[in-house]
Amino acid sequence: MTNVSFYKLAGNQQVALALACQLIQKSLQAQQQVLCLVPDHATAQQLDEQLWSFQDTAFVPHAIGIDNAPVAISVDPEPGDHHQILINLQAQIPTWFSRFDRVMEIIYAEPSYEQAKRDNFKFYQQRGYALSFHDLSETFNP
Repeated sequence: MTNVSFYKLAGNQQVALALACQLIQKSLQAQQQVLCLVPDHATAQQLDEQLWSFQDTAFVPHAIGIDNAPVAISVDPEPGDHHQILINLQAQIPTWFSRFDRVMEIIYAEPSYEQAKRDNFKFYQQRGYALSFHDLSETFNP
């Protein structure tokens, strides 16, 4: 069954993208492929740029589009061949989330987005998914 982790941040979407970069790097170190689902093409471009400059000593192989591996950045409503790690930066849960081993939901300080993520938490909880919650609002500072 899919494990679902929520990460709460104090900052805005830019802070969420910085956390996504860290989660992507950790997933790659564990030899896991990642699909990072973003809300729009502008956000996909921002994440792409952040991953290119994320760390001077590390290369994060990635590209925009679902056909890319090991890290795909996508707005596409389909997951392609991905099934290991899903980082969800969209407000809604994709219908195919359960094909993934792990889903990571990142919450940042924007009222309607936060409410959508609360609803997502309830959705997963009511269906019996293994949930974890990490409040990084006091500790994460990119």
